[in-house]
Amino acid sequence: MKSDTKMKFYSMDEVLDEHIGPVGTPKRDAFEGELRLDLLGKVIREARL
Repeated sequence: MKSDTKMKFYSMDEVLDEHIGPVGTPKRDAFEGELRLDLLGKVIREARL
């Protein structure tokens, strides 16, 4: 790899838009809903400990 090669960085929103879909689409809404449930579950588990 050449030292003058520049890497392109992507924001999390760009990655999600590309792989899951834009905000407001059914697939993205389902993904974000599942993510919220997972995070809530983790918070509840930690609170019980």
